[in-house]
Amino acid sequence: MKKISPSLEDYLEAVLRLAGGDGGVRTTDIARELDVSKASVNQAVGLLSDRGLVNQERYGPIYLTDDGELRARAIYRRHQSIKAFLVSILGVDENTAEEDACNIEHVISKETMARLLEYMDKEMGT
Repeated sequence: MKKISPSLEDYLEAVLRLAGGDGGVRTTDIARELDVSKASVNQAVGLLSDRGLVNQERYGPIYLTDDGELRARAIYRRHQSIKAFLVSILGVDENTAEEDACNIEHVISKETMARLLEYMDKEMGT
């Protein structure tokens, strides 16, 4: 799996969160969610499409491909797990934990993430 930038990971995660089930997502919704311009969303969607992670008909909704959904779910799981660790184990407040998790999820190694998940499974029974 080819590495993508943290910014593109954020776009994938946003599409997953906003789409819910099999629904598509509008450019406007992603722009609002990430507090970026529609032009930025269009550029990011183009890059994600080139990598086979999203599909979009001209001016239509954006859909995750199967590969895009797998990638987005992995990113989302890292984010949620890190946030849960920060809040439940370290006692960090929700807002700070959300912001920190968003930053950490992009740089944490696979080994460290695996250890964090093992720890949480053991300590919290998750």
